[in-house]
Amino acid sequence: MEINQPYLFVEINDKNFNFLVVKYDENFDFKIIYSETIKSEGISNGKVVDALIISKIIKENLNLIENKINFTFKSATIISDQNTYKCINVSGYKNLSGSQITDDDISFILNDIKKIISDNQPSKTLIHLFNSKFVLDKNNIEKIPIGLYGEFYNQHLTFFLLPKNDLKNLKLIFNNCHINIERVVYKNFAEGINLINKNSISKSVGIININKKRSKISIFKNLSFVYSEDYSFGSDIIMSDVEKVCSLNIDIVKNIFKNMSFENLNEKENDYLDENFFQGDKFRKISLSHLNEVISARIEEIINLIFMKNINLKYLKNENIDVYLFFEDVNMFKNLKKSFAKKFSENQRVFIENLNQDENLGACIGSAELMGKGWEREAIPIIQTKKSIISRIFNTIFG
Repeated sequence: MEINQPYLFVEINDKNFNFLVVKYDENFDFKIIYSETIKSEGISNGKVVDALIISKIIKENLNLIENKINFTFKSATIISDQNTYKCINVSGYKNLSGSQITDDDISFILNDIKKIISDNQPSKTLIHLFNSKFVLDKNNIEKIPIGLYGEFYNQHLTFFLLPKNDLKNLKLIFNNCHINIERVVYKNFAEGINLINKNSISKSVGIININKKRSKISIFKNLSFVYSEDYSFGSDIIMSDVEKVCSLNIDIVKNIFKNMSFENLNEKENDYLDENFFQGDKFRKISLSHLNEVISARIEEIINLIFMKNINLKYLKNENIDVYLFFEDVNMFKNLKKSFAKKFSENQRVFIENLNQDENLGACIGSAELMGKGWEREAIPIIQTKKSIISRIFNTIFG
């Protein structure tokens, strides 16, 4: 990345290939000079399934972009949306017995953790590493407490790993386009950066995306990216329930969700589904209260699985963190947002938004911020280098 030179970001996901070109100034602030979103092919669940077609599409669009801005790219940052990322939280410790915390103590902890991770995940490669928490004698410390005296020191780290073969496939695509991958960024992290910056969030936050076929959650605790998980269900599962339980044609179901508000159905106990929804089909007497029960049960299950009863989030039980809930399906957003909000704790602040076209570049913009100014809680950016993981960690932590 060079100052005042175009720099390229490419996001690969099931729906789109997103291209963003920026220029950084001396303060590492960036200006967008070009962006493009095109329909993707050859991708399934964020993974490469047809390298040739992806390479062809990306190469053609890169040529168009390069001609428009009169610049040839040699490298890029790639934002990946695979559901194969693995999140691992690990805690290392050192008995100090009243001595000072030294660089060697940190080295001991990091080497110990690295060995645990590499021994247990030999087929995966490290993409992101975050400082989650520093604890000295049971007291949380904001920064690495080198030089302080204590009895016992804990350091919590969060690793995000990607299967090595998935990374090789990404490299294959961009090698075909004569582009060197400077860095791979996990889309969930990049989207979180963009949301946090846009909303000036300074504490812990949960981000939930309910897409049509897929859902996901990301947790940022004190700005450290500490948890992420993907689910193979989305809002379409609610329509499938109505289709099956009420024995309705799926086209009728889609029309119901498009044109009917579900927010006050529990107040319409004796009402029935309007005949107008059955155009071209035999009318069936379906009570709105029954319809509400089917929908409400599935919404509750979705929110419980992803957040409220997620066993991986037990440590958040006493923290009413803010939640941002995003919908891909505009009809779900319009007609069911209040129904979803009710499934959270009464003390929970829930912000609900629809994913619109403007959000296509959100992950690219978050990545541009990351590449320019870094992220306070990220222990190390993983780049193409021959340095060992530990030496790169020390360069980041100790400068």
